[in-house]
Amino acid sequence: MKAKYSYSPNFLHLAVVGTSGVGKSSFINAVRGLSNNDSVAARTGIVETTATVTRYPDPSPNSRIIWYDVPGAGTPKVPEWQYFNDMGLYIFDCIIVLIDNRILDSDLAILRACEQFRNIQAFIVRSKSDQHINNMTCDKMPRGFDPCDPDVDDEARSRFLQIKSEERKRFIEETRQNVQMNLESGNLSPKKVHIVCKDAVLAVLSNSRSSKAIDEAELVSDVGECVRRRLQSACEN
Repeated sequence: MKAKYSYSPNFLHLAVVGTSGVGKSSFINAVRGLSNNDSVAARTGIVETTATVTRYPDPSPNSRIIWYDVPGAGTPKVPEWQYFNDMGLYIFDCIIVLIDNRILDSDLAILRACEQFRNIQAFIVRSKSDQHINNMTCDKMPRGFDPCDPDVDDEARSRFLQIKSEERKRFIEETRQNVQMNLESGNLSPKKVHIVCKDAVLAVLSNSRSSKAIDEAELVSDVGECVRRRLQSACEN
């Protein structure tokens, strides 16, 4: 399997996994500092666009990270029970489990397998935070309200921003509670969930600020620390 994925001991190999449509390809583009329209970006789409495990070297100068876009767990083509072994996830240094609305049994199965392979560090990342928060906010506004409409009056826009701040806090709290509850019910160790969106990830990597930011800077830092530890360990061995 290592030969199939062009595994090299001089690099760190990071797999991004999750159910179909969770946004794996967009996430990989963002952490590589690319927009979805970039010529070397991972292909994205509404339906599952990754048919096989696809390798994407990090474009940063002197980077020793290789990202892998893995077909969605739980799809008809890849039954959940054989997903971890069939995809060869046991060869990776780090696995990022990307979730959308909630953490699923297939996500828990991957995390459980990662605990058995002590050399694999796993991260839980909730994607599309900006979309979820915006949808939650619009649900609280009058029917037909469009936050992008330039003719929206100041009072309605002020109300929208107030509700958005409240819904943002609720989204973060409920996401963290839901993940920990599902980890506990699945007899898994507590683990932080990083809540992110692709625009804020790109902002972190370009050293700029984003009003959408939640855990993007921490995720970049945590993954970077994982990479540094693994590379240092490899040099010592």
